[in-house]
Amino acid sequence: MATAPRPGEAMQRLEPLLGVDGCVRLARALIARAGRWAAAVGPTWIAYAPRDGDARGDARAEIASLAPAGARLFEQDGADTGARLSHAFGEVAAAHGGPVIVIGTDQPRLGRSHAWATLDDLRDDVDVCLGPDTSGGYYLLAAREPHPALFGIDPSAWGGPRVMALTLEALVGAELRMGWLSSERALAGPADAKALLADPCAPPDIVAALRG
Repeated sequence: MATAPRPGEAMQRLEPLLGVDGCVRLARALIARAGRWAAAVGPTWIAYAPRDGDARGDARAEIASLAPAGARLFEQDGADTGARLSHAFGEVAAAHGGPVIVIGTDQPRLGRSHAWATLDDLRDDVDVCLGPDTSGGYYLLAAREPHPALFGIDPSAWGGPRVMALTLEALVGAELRMGWLSSERALAGPADAKALLADPCAPPDIVAALRG
């Protein structure tokens, strides 16, 4: 799931630290990194926003310039985050047959261990695998097949601190078997950026984007 990295819209919470241009630079680096991670795991689809025909420019072309070779792009569609995630998951599952791994672009720490753990869980007959982040949401959701409980939480909750709790409640209520990845810190605000810069194991490409 990727949004075109545009001035004044990309990584807005980091503008006090990076400035508008720095936020665009970082967003581009994060999109490219997420695409490389996905391509190393399996066939890659990128659901992009805003939709075609948006007056601000060609989002598809902007995302395509950052995508790995062979990635297939399609528009995000839906009135809220849950609807867009559900639509994207369904599109890929219909084309690929599943399982499907969904990620965003704000988790620079994704690595091979996350992919191995996710695929191991799915091979062990887990229905859904989740990667929680410290903000109360998740950086990865993988499932063997579409299910209404995956993204069916209260639409107003998306982007807030209760996304993971509500998702778990929905999955437990649907009696789905769950796997659990390590908790990771999202890169969203200045404190997150400073913590990443202080980490000697931080990805060099993201560190370079943060430092300009």
